[in-house]
Amino acid sequence: MPDAADVAIVGGGPAGSALAIRLESLGIRTLVFERQRQPEWRACGVFSSPLTRGRLVELGLSEQQVAALARPISALRLETVGGVECRIEYGRGHANGFDRVRLDAALLDRARDAGAEVRMASVVSSVELPQKRGDYARLEVSPTVSAQRGDRRTIKARVVVGADGPGSIVAGQAGTLGRRSQLRKFGLTFHRSDPAAAPLGQTMEGRFVFGRGWYAGIAPVPDERVNIGIVLPRSWMSKAPSVIAERLIGRFPGPPEAWMSGPITDGYRAAGTLEHRPARVSGTGYLLVGDAAGFIDPLSGEGLHRALVSSEMAGEAIQRALAGDRRAIEDYDRHLRSRFLAKDFVSWVLQVFIAQPALLDYALSRLSRRARQRKTLTLVLTDQIRATRALDPRFMLKLLAP
Repeated sequence: MPDAADVAIVGGGPAGSALAIRLESLGIRTLVFERQRQPEWRACGVFSSPLTRGRLVELGLSEQQVAALARPISALRLETVGGVECRIEYGRGHANGFDRVRLDAALLDRARDAGAEVRMASVVSSVELPQKRGDYARLEVSPTVSAQRGDRRTIKARVVVGADGPGSIVAGQAGTLGRRSQLRKFGLTFHRSDPAAAPLGQTMEGRFVFGRGWYAGIAPVPDERVNIGIVLPRSWMSKAPSVIAERLIGRFPGPPEAWMSGPITDGYRAAGTLEHRPARVSGTGYLLVGDAAGFIDPLSGEGLHRALVSSEMAGEAIQRALAGDRRAIEDYDRHLRSRFLAKDFVSWVLQVFIAQPALLDYALSRLSRRARQRKTLTLVLTDQIRATRALDPRFMLKLLAP
């Protein structure tokens, strides 16, 4: 196996795989390193924008493949434990509840088909970034089953990409790891069987429930299951996941739903770091994509779509850099932040409402009666119109006015 490439990608999730597909289509030799032997369930987002389907097809997955990997979601019920409810509908294509294990596997297969070399069960233990343009980055890589010094190999690459999440080793070596979390939240996620699930291909509705200091999203996914994702204070991390889940589900308003008594189909998975923001997402010889490039919260369901967008922008920057554009890598930082600046601000505004139950009840009650504002917010959250529309003072006035 070669020990040098144009680009080395650390992490084989959707962002890393999508970037590898794009780079190979441009004739750029790419290596992908993934620590797992095969894709497996982990704490990650499954609910995603209607735009995600189109982006997956652009990467080479067929319409039939994507349809088998995602449950179409036609609407989302927003509820508080105080009894306030609002229903938003997706009028420009359906949202999606993805089977993430199968999606990750399909994207890795597509990367291989495109020509990328994907090395599973490979741990990148250290990254030495270049000191100046033209130098190579060096990665120490060893098999997952063994970390003995003799098993390590040194890989050279002109550019190294961190696609390995919030604790990215690439970001760590670059000295740009995310700032300390301000929200102090962690995520807990798992799947349950849903006896009432509609046949695959038919639409279903998702649900968000907001409590005091926590919220939970329920997204239907393929194979007659629902995914439950709960965001709550990190002070709860000492409690058993099963205790947390049952306690909070017991607080959901309304009658019990069929999935609540269904068996858990995989283990609980926790993400100890949700909100984080690296100081930079690119520099000499490196870039960050996906969650490694920053994340606020899963409420907007944008993690997967943002991963695909960042991989597209990173591919363009790397192509320009390898063609001799000395500013391309550094410009990626500015371009990516600009692309999501307004959307990030919307996410922070939503967090303010979530932190104040009375304010959230008030806003949802108004939203439920104001169709135009409801439609605008839905399109903003799904990245189908500019996020600045929701930040317009006139929008906020019309939404919150008595």
